[in-house]
Amino acid sequence: MDAPLWHREKKMEYVLKGKLSLEDYTNFYRAAILHKKSYFFMLLICFFVIFSSTISSIIKYPRIENIIAQLLPVLFIFAIYFLILKIFRNYSFKSDRTLKDEIILTLTENGINLASCRGSFSYTLEDFRKIIINKKLIAVYVSYTKAILIPRHFFNSKEEELEIKSFIKEKYSPQKN
Repeated sequence: MDAPLWHREKKMEYVLKGKLSLEDYTNFYRAAILHKKSYFFMLLICFFVIFSSTISSIIKYPRIENIIAQLLPVLFIFAIYFLILKIFRNYSFKSDRTLKDEIILTLTENGINLASCRGSFSYTLEDFRKIIINKKLIAVYVSYTKAILIPRHFFNSKEEELEIKSFIKEKYSPQKN
């Protein structure tokens, strides 16, 4: 027997609310770097070049003075590199006032509506470029550098988190669109 015309399939909709913190932004930044293969490989090559010349020099002259003289500049370069990244990330977060507003995310089968005190914007399935899901957050990329962030503390329970992660994987994966 056919279902009545007024009967429709129930549409899935999730509403999440919260504020992004500097820690959320930092977690996103780390996840983004690890998922950008070109950046990761370039960094790996640079580290390999620096370490291989340092290690070969240490092997040729294995005296403690040489070891210290070779490793100190390398460690200094790494420390400066990561310090600059941290300063840039913190400055970027603090300078963007929209990141500090409370947001309401409405996730539906057709896309995501992001609303804050400044206004709202709707993203459709065609807007989604990439999805990163890790233990601390979900990032739905809408361009190469911009993503909708959904940190863990936006969820009311672990069950809700798992359900929404599954929903996002199923509905928002770029392969589906």
